[in-house]
Order: sequence, then structure tokens, then C-alpha cells
Amino acid sequence: MNEFGFARATQILPLLHILAVIFFINAQICCVYIIRIYKKSENICENCDKIKSHFSRYERFFLLYFAVIIISGYLISIGNDYKFADPMITGIITTLWAASMFILLNFVYIHYKILSFQKAVLAKNEIEANEHLIIILKYFIPLNIAISLICVYLGVTISEF
Repeated sequence: MNEFGFARATQILPLLHILAVIFFINAQICCVYIIRIYKKSENICENCDKIKSHFSRYERFFLLYFAVIIISGYLISIGNDYKFADPMITGIITTLWAASMFILLNFVYIHYKILSFQKAVLAKNEIEANEHLIIILKYFIPLNIAISLICVYLGVTISEF
């Protein structure tokens, strides 16, 4: 009787999950480009407050979208009729959870580097602050983006089953 309902969880959860993934990857890409604009100035300490505010926004968006992705992904996986007896699907889901934990651990390290950047700025050590920014912007956020795109591919693959 409710087969034609407008707002069903089986319709809203995948949409919410896809939108959260799009915003999650977009927030990381925007963080890299915005901070690179401020980093191009000769004195990083001049733009330190702007960089800190962008990093704090990045952390909030990251945690919000990551939580939505994890919760909606879990609800989708238990709510859909996936054939969990199929070892391929079980392997993909396990890989997705492992990649999610890797992204989270990488974020924890990025947060540590952001705190190190802030300490270096307070100590007026511009070279060390610049090194922390380089590590964050050239290695760890792009790594999160790459792992996120691999997870998107795996998610598309699992939806085909």
C-alpha cells in the first residue's frame, strides 16, 4: 500500500549519502585551493588568521559530512537487500569500512599538523609553519581525496549487485 510513498528511507538515504560524498570531496578540494591562495603570499603569518579560520571550517565540514556518510552508508547497507553471502560484496563493504577508517586516521593526523602549524605561527617560525602547510596541502588532503574517489568507485560497484 505504501509502495508509492514520496518520502521513503530507501529513496532518501541514497540521495543523502551521494550528496554527502559530493560535499565531502568538494570541501577537501576547496580547502586545498583556498589555502594555496593564502600560502602564495610572501609572509604566511599575515594570512594566519584567515588560514586558521579556513582550517576550522574544513574540520567542521569534514566531520559533519564524514558522519553523515558513515551513518547513511551503514543504514543503506543494513536496509538494502544485498546478498551478503556473496564474498565479493562482503569484501567490498569491508574495504569501504577500512578505507573510511584510514580517511579518519588521516584526518586525525591532518588535525595534528594544523595544531603544529598554529604553534609554529605563534612562535613566529614561518619556515616550520610553511612546512606544515605543504605537508597538509600536497600530501594528506589529496590522499584523502584519492581514497574518497576509490570509495566512490567501490560504492558504485556495489550498487550494481
